[in-house]
Amino acid sequence: MGQPVCHLVARAENEARLAKELAQHFCNADSALAQQFAHLTFLSDCRAELARVTVPTLLVQCSQDIAAPSEVGAYLLEHLPQATLITLDTTGHCPHLSAPLETLAAMETFLAKE
Repeated sequence: MGQPVCHLVARAENEARLAKELAQHFCNADSALAQQFAHLTFLSDCRAELARVTVPTLLVQCSQDIAAPSEVGAYLLEHLPQATLITLDTTGHCPHLSAPLETLAAMETFLAKE
């Protein structure tokens, strides 16, 4: 059997706490909203729109992200006109959960430049 979803989105040391939070979040989600989210996440392709983004954009990526490997960050950096890519030395897909202080520091650094 594969790894639990919480392990895929967060570091192992946060797994128990995050597993509970994620389970509560997903179990309490409205099913219609969850279906819309899944459809947009897995079936839509907005790559053609990237060049139209005219605002400075911060891309925060985890160094070990099973959902969005480094190639995704590199692609976005190349195709978003004003993008900055920060790769955090952490595991997971949700750096705001697995590395909140590092994520905050990246955001503060980015905003200080703007």
